[in-house]
Amino acid sequence: MRVRSIPQTIRRQLQESEDGPGFRKALTPSPRARKVRASSSWSGSHGASRPHSRAHPLLHARGAGVASATCLALLLSAAAPAIAAPIDVGNFVWRDRDGDGLQDASESGMAGVTVQLWNGAKTALLDVAITNASGGYTLIAPGPGEHRVRVLLPSDPGAGFAPKDQGGSDLTDSDINPSGTHLGFTDIYTFASNVTSINTIDAGIFIPEPITVGNSVWQDLDADGAQDFGEPGLANVSVQLWNSTKTSLLDTAITNSNGRYTLTAPGPGNYCVRVLQPLFDTVRFSPKDEGADDTRDSDINPTGTDFGFTDIYAFGTSVVSITSIDAGLVPFQPIGDRVWDDVDGDGVQDGEPGIGGVQVQLWNAERNDLIDATFTDAAGNYTLLAPGPDSYRVRVLLPGPRYSFSPRDQAGDAIDSDIHASGTYFGFTDPLAVGVPGAFDTTVDAGIAGNRVFANGFE
Repeated sequence: MRVRSIPQTIRRQLQESEDGPGFRKALTPSPRARKVRASSSWSGSHGASRPHSRAHPLLHARGAGVASATCLALLLSAAAPAIAAPIDVGNFVWRDRDGDGLQDASESGMAGVTVQLWNGAKTALLDVAITNASGGYTLIAPGPGEHRVRVLLPSDPGAGFAPKDQGGSDLTDSDINPSGTHLGFTDIYTFASNVTSINTIDAGIFIPEPITVGNSVWQDLDADGAQDFGEPGLANVSVQLWNSTKTSLLDTAITNSNGRYTLTAPGPGNYCVRVLQPLFDTVRFSPKDEGADDTRDSDINPTGTDFGFTDIYAFGTSVVSITSIDAGLVPFQPIGDRVWDDVDGDGVQDGEPGIGGVQVQLWNAERNDLIDATFTDAAGNYTLLAPGPDSYRVRVLLPGPRYSFSPRDQAGDAIDSDIHASGTYFGFTDPLAVGVPGAFDTTVDAGIAGNRVFANGFE
């Protein structure tokens, strides 16, 4: 028990009393002292007279020293109020890499994080600490009562608090509210008067780590949707990373000489990859998800609402890279070659001029899908683009009712006419088997013979 210190004046008087010759005598009050003590009353509103004495107010006999034992007993009886002992508050702030709210063995503490102690109502800041190199901290509570601990998030992009109270142990969980009214604070802790320390108040902080996204864009020469040996990569193709709703472009890359690309996702979440189709009229996307090997197929939607995009990818907290997002591009196959004025009607190109402005079309072999169309230039030349290996037919539309097609297959394929002049396939070629991409078929020609009116009015 702590006691008040004895005032200096009393200490001096006591010393004088003990040292004087009348000390022992003072132990037994004199008749006069008894008389004075018996009549000692303060003068006040009731008219009582106050004893005429110059002694210290604690002394009741003028000229007589008060016994040390008596004074000490009086002083010791006035005990000082108890002083509350401070309480140590801790313990640990760690980087929760997997965002599960549990302190895993591989997860380390975070240095330099500001931790604060507040009263329960969050109206008074009581103490502040900075985590050390190991992520530890210590705050000092002034005593028992209701308190909260607050942790300030670091400035890292996307930083947030781990889920609270995960698992069954308060030694390994996070105690900070990750959202809501008390974001960044603990719930209220009530420290009892017998508590000297509490070292189970921890905070998990999740900071998203960038995720590497790849991998390649290649020429799907056989249009089968699989990366085969010998099919080269495509350089200078633009590849983009979007959020899952396709409302925010997050990153862009250009494929290198091998067709490789690398994008960076800011962290876990849902994303789409987009490939911008180069030279739109010369290539098309391969069929998607052909085969069981995701490292060899094409992941881009070739048609529909998500044309040019992948489906949504969900990148988890444990993912650091994904290198299986590929895109196959099938080169279109050029088909030509010429429509000419078959002046002598023999179905053979023998120096006769071309005819400009004639419409030429590319159809599938079944003639139920128009794939491409163009017009001949002034020299009668044309080019159609077939979207990869398949069977096709070329159709030529006569420029007017007075024209007809020349006889078919009358000479070598480079100088003859390939169009049916009559019958079921009138105006069409036979099916053309387009094979290896990049091969330019320049042997599809059409001779047109017309009724000519001479100056004298006769043909």
